[in-house]
Amino acid sequence: MRVLEEIPIEVDIEDITEANLGDIPESCRGCVYWEFPQEFDKVKKEKMEAQKKSELEQKKREWFVQTLKEFGTCGKIVYYNGKPVAYAQFAPSLRLPNISSYGFQPVGKLEEGVVFLSCLYIADETLRGRGLGEALLKTILEDLKRRGFKVVETFARRGDANNPSGPLEFYIKNGFIIKDKTNPEYPLMRLFL
Repeated sequence: MRVLEEIPIEVDIEDITEANLGDIPESCRGCVYWEFPQEFDKVKKEKMEAQKKSELEQKKREWFVQTLKEFGTCGKIVYYNGKPVAYAQFAPSLRLPNISSYGFQPVGKLEEGVVFLSCLYIADETLRGRGLGEALLKTILEDLKRRGFKVVETFARRGDANNPSGPLEFYIKNGFIIKDKTNPEYPLMRLFL
């Protein structure tokens, strides 16, 4: 359990496992933006039916199960008063093919020891800006460092905090540097562990 310094709340941050996949916040549970970009684009154009939502949630579940087997821990869930309120996901770039839409080609090992943080999202808007994102990021970085990874990369959004990866200012404040500006709205950020 972590007590956040900036706000007087206690939260639990747990690794995503097969047992708690259903606790991923509902808005993220069926989001396949990074894992299956064609499916995501198709859903954006169509009205989301309950059956399609269920199919996407199943695809996301299968992605997690496979990634857990191949890579190990690949996400975290934040619980506040026992309710899931935030979520993060990370993996080798090959497991996240939508990286290519940002001007990069995902490969098995982009570089030795590099992990891509695809999502760090505070689903409960009332808890945003209160230190929860930093606590979640710190937990991820501690975990990855302990596992021997050397670098974390992510795309951050310039000028707008409302996106699943998080705003550019958040990552700069937490020690990331801009590695590449190929996509000016979403520069590639990097942190050495």
